[in-house]
Amino acid sequence: MSKEVMVPPLGQTVDTVTLVAWYKKEGDAVKEGEPLFSIETDKATLDVEAPSSGVLSRVTASEGDTLQALSVIALITTLDETPAPVPTEPAPISISKPSPVPDATPVVGAGSVSTHAVGAGLVSAPAPGNRIFISPRARRLSEEKGIALESLSATGPEGAIVERDVRAYLERHVGADLVSAQVSPATAVGKAEASPTAHPGASPLNEILTEMPLKGVRAIIAKRMAESTSTAARVTLTAEVDASALVALRRQLAEDGVQVSYNDLFMYILGRVLKEQPALNASLGGNVLRQWKRVHIGLAVDTERGLLVPVVRDADAKGLSQLSKETLRLVERARDGKLTPDELQGGTFTLTNLGMFGVDAFTPIINLPETAILGVGRIKARPAVRDKEIVILETVWLSLAFDHRTVDGAPAARFLQRVIQLIEHPHLMHA
Repeated sequence: MSKEVMVPPLGQTVDTVTLVAWYKKEGDAVKEGEPLFSIETDKATLDVEAPSSGVLSRVTASEGDTLQALSVIALITTLDETPAPVPTEPAPISISKPSPVPDATPVVGAGSVSTHAVGAGLVSAPAPGNRIFISPRARRLSEEKGIALESLSATGPEGAIVERDVRAYLERHVGADLVSAQVSPATAVGKAEASPTAHPGASPLNEILTEMPLKGVRAIIAKRMAESTSTAARVTLTAEVDASALVALRRQLAEDGVQVSYNDLFMYILGRVLKEQPALNASLGGNVLRQWKRVHIGLAVDTERGLLVPVVRDADAKGLSQLSKETLRLVERARDGKLTPDELQGGTFTLTNLGMFGVDAFTPIINLPETAILGVGRIKARPAVRDKEIVILETVWLSLAFDHRTVDGAPAARFLQRVIQLIEHPHLMHA
């Protein structure tokens, strides 16, 4: 009996995913439980296992396609079974009069394809003149790249042009490296004909070392960073802090068999201060400013796929040892590419630390819609003046970036002041 291969649901906030790769091709034998394909959300890549053993058949999705959660993209059949069509579209229905199409637009052209739609499915029907039906995504991409619709081969339901058809044309006629490039295909083809070694973006004064499309996680990071810097009224407060007592506390904990990182200690402190001063445990959505009761702190993690920010929930209610285990688990999952979308959602404040890279201070970018982010530099022994004497202290630079639209400078300064107090006098955390 055939088994449907479905795109799994990935939490309440994720409706669509991108198909990254098939690990098997149509006709290959597959085993239940082995990785079959991988999908990507805005910040996580996940492998999906085969739901049963058999032969992969009726594959309807290609790498790069945007897929709806719970949609069927293939079948797994037994060796002696004839697979039925994958139910990704309603069966064709004979009708006599074309009706408006919400997901395919007729375009007058010289082609011979003539289709119309019923509901979400496309069906063949006679039509006056030569018309081409094309999905909105495919139409936008073809217009952006300047491709004549008559040049495209249609592989969509009942002869409609879909996005993968446009991308296939670009790969054939322009080059796979140009599919996502922001250049006119006509210009690129002209350059290629004039000089086989010419490359879009190349300069006679330099050569391209490497080039990749801005997509996936990198595209999401670029979009969100640009939105943050262009939207938030960002102000950054900086302070050099005596972290000697914090360093001593961590050393004492290690001697007592409790292994914690500086991130764990900073998160523990932030959880308490955010609970005391909720003005920075807030977010702005449209014209509504919300202060949150629960404290969910995002921790910026450097991974091979880019910057990810898994969220430690209820950080104010967790003990130091519990926080340490939770952050370690999330960091490992982030670097292994195994985070779920829910583990990346719902943050109310963000902690980012570049101290391990030898950075003293920096200006962090607010993770919208959150109100603030704390940047932590390296802890380093530096000379300082105490009671008119020069002493060596373990100090750290803190950079608190906040959105002045949602909180004023004085509350933000008081927040930072309280964080500094607990770093310099960590015994007060339990007072």
